Amino acid sequence: MFSVTALPASFGDCLWIEYGPIEAPYALLIDAGPSAPSGLKARLQDLAARQGKLELVVVTHVDADHIGGMLTLLENDFYGVPVRDFWFNAFRHLPGETFGEKQGERLTGLLLEKKVTWNAELNNAALMVGDGDYPQFSLPGGAVITLLSPDAGQLAALKRKWIDVCGEADLYVDIPATTTFYGEEGREHFGGLPNVKALCELDFKEDATEANGSSIAFVLEYEGKRVLLGADAFPSRLIASLGELYGDMQHRFDLVKVPHHGSEKNVSKDFVEALKCPRYLFSSNGARYKHPSRAAVARVIAFGNKPKLLFNYRTEFNEMWASEMLMQLHGYAPFYGDKDQGIEIRLIP
Repeated sequence: MFSVTALPASFGDCLWIEYGPIEAPYALLIDAGPSAPSGLKARLQDLAARQGKLELVVVTHVDADHIGGMLTLLENDFYGVPVRDFWFNAFRHLPGETFGEKQGERLTGLLLEKKVTWNAELNNAALMVGDGDYPQFSLPGGAVITLLSPDAGQLAALKRKWIDVCGEADLYVDIPATTTFYGEEGREHFGGLPNVKALCELDFKEDATEANGSSIAFVLEYEGKRVLLGADAFPSRLIASLGELYGDMQHRFDLVKVPHHGSEKNVSKDFVEALKCPRYLFSSNGARYKHPSRAAVARVIAFGNKPKLLFNYRTEFNEMWASEMLMQLHGYAPFYGDKDQGIEIRLIP
C-alpha cells in the first residue's frame, strides 16, 4: 500500500504518509500544522501500540503553520513513537553572513534535549540542492526521496531574516494573529462563479518570502508511484530542479501536493504545464490567508488536463469548485475531505 493523508491542520500542512505492507506499513510525517491535529495524536498512539516507528519526520520550513504542532509532538516524545530521522534546516545549517543565533530557538533545543536523530543522512549538514546536485535518500521498505528545494541562496536569504521570521524572544510563542510573511490574495474575486479564463489571465508574481523559499520539497517514489511534495516552495525552483533531474518533457506524477496551500504566488502556469499528473492536493481551511487562491486553482484546472482537485477541507474558499456547470465546462472533478479526518489518497491499494 501507499497512501498520503492531508490531516485537518487548520491553515497549515500536516501530511501522514504510509507505504509497504498493509498490516505494518512504514510511516512518514511531513509538518504538523500550527497545532498538532487531534487525529495525528491518535495515529501516533496506534503506531506506538504496534511498536512501530516514524521512518522520517520533516519540518519543511520555519513558518508557524508548519512548525507549531511539531513543538507539541517533541515535548510529548511523539507519544511513544521512535523517530529514525528528523529533517529540519535550523540556524546552524544556513550559509551566508553571520550574526548571533537567536536565544531560545525552541525546535533546535527540543531536538537536542530529546536526543532525536537529526539530518542524519547528511551528518547534520543542511538539506539543500544546487550545481546539479540533487541528494537522493533510500528509506526502509524501498521508498526513495529526491530533494528538489531549497538551494544555498535561499537558505542564505533566510539566515539574513532569521530573527524577523522566527521572532525575537522564542520560536512562535504568542505569534500575533496579524503576522504575515506573504501578502493576502484579494485581487481575483470577480463575483459569482469563478471565471477560469479571466483568472488565468491575471499576471503571475512569484513568492519572494525567505521562509517559503527555504522549504524542503521533494519527490517520494515507491513501487513505480511518484508524489511531488511541494511544501511552500517557489515554483521556479521546483521547475528548475525537475528539469535538471528529468529533462524537458512533462514530469509524470501520481499526486502533487500543491505548494503553499494553493497560493496564487506559488502555483504558476509554467509549473502546472511542466507536470503530467491526475491529482492535485490542496491543504488548508483558508482560516488566515483564504487559501486556496481562485487563480491558483484555475491554473491547475486550465493547464492540468482534466485534473482531480483534492481538498482536505470543504470551505467557503473552495466549495465553488463543486459547481456542476464549471465541472462540465472544464472537465475537472473536485473531492473534499472530512473536517475531522482530512482526505486520504491511496496510490496503491
